[in-house]
Amino acid sequence: MSVQELDLVVTFLDVGHGDSAIVRFREGHQVRTIVVDGGGPVHASRLSNYLLRNGITAVDLMVATHVDRNHVVGLLQVAETDSVAIEHFWGPSCESTQPSVAGLQFPDERAYQRLYSRIHGRLRPDRITCPVRGGLLPALFNAAHVTVLNPAVPNVLKPPAKGAPPKQAAELSIEQNERAIVLHIEVHGIRLLLGSDALGSFWASALGDHVLQRHLDVNILKVPSYGRANVIPSTAAGLLHCEYAVFSLSAKVDRQPSAQSLALFHDMGAEVLCTQHAAQNTFCANAHCHAAAGGQNVVFSRCRGDSSYSTSAYFCPAPAPLP
Repeated sequence: MSVQELDLVVTFLDVGHGDSAIVRFREGHQVRTIVVDGGGPVHASRLSNYLLRNGITAVDLMVATHVDRNHVVGLLQVAETDSVAIEHFWGPSCESTQPSVAGLQFPDERAYQRLYSRIHGRLRPDRITCPVRGGLLPALFNAAHVTVLNPAVPNVLKPPAKGAPPKQAAELSIEQNERAIVLHIEVHGIRLLLGSDALGSFWASALGDHVLQRHLDVNILKVPSYGRANVIPSTAAGLLHCEYAVFSLSAKVDRQPSAQSLALFHDMGAEVLCTQHAAQNTFCANAHCHAAAGGQNVVFSRCRGDSSYSTSAYFCPAPAPLP
């Protein structure tokens, strides 16, 4: 979607099991672009295709939320081409800037190490940031304010120490989800919360943190971790409010969001949207939803001079109650 007559376009790409969000907004006579995650190996080309199809030749800020192939492989494809400039990069740090490091056990680690190395080959070190909540961040935009809500400590990828017991894949996944970057982006009066795969510990930390709580009342939420059960604890649910809840799903892998997650958003009156539906057991009562027939990009936009915004995506209303 063009931004020539628009102030803001937010796109959540259908990348299956993974995340990829593009935020484009007008800043004076310029159009700025933020890319958060890029999807995984199955749909690695969708982000780069989107950028090129829309004439986007520069990304002002690229963010890799954590070490997970389903979030970073599409970023790697963009980083490995010279057709798109990258101005700044935020993501986990690595002990080495080499593309291959001995001792990294898992494909997720090796994919991120390759991305990190490529980024260091393209950008000056002062344009690469490992962000933490409350840390000093470069002021990149005038029309947008980007706040890091998670992690609380730096996320640094490094091989295990000699003699340490080998880490299991599930341990890496939990560790990285706990340290995933959660972003609050406010641009032209629209507030976005991009939850990545943040687990319950992030939401639990908000219970006693009034600064975090102020960032949980938003217009658009990218629901963390595919809406799995207990990702947002019931004790923290009352702190959260949104107008739209976007689920990034793979019909083959993620099946469907938990009933608990869906009830949370329906109870607060939020519109629910998704990038795909489960093939057999959908949570949506809208038989004409594009996501039920192969997926949809979820796009929000605001016209220049307007105070409201809209979406072209199909909603996923709650199923009708059983008789």
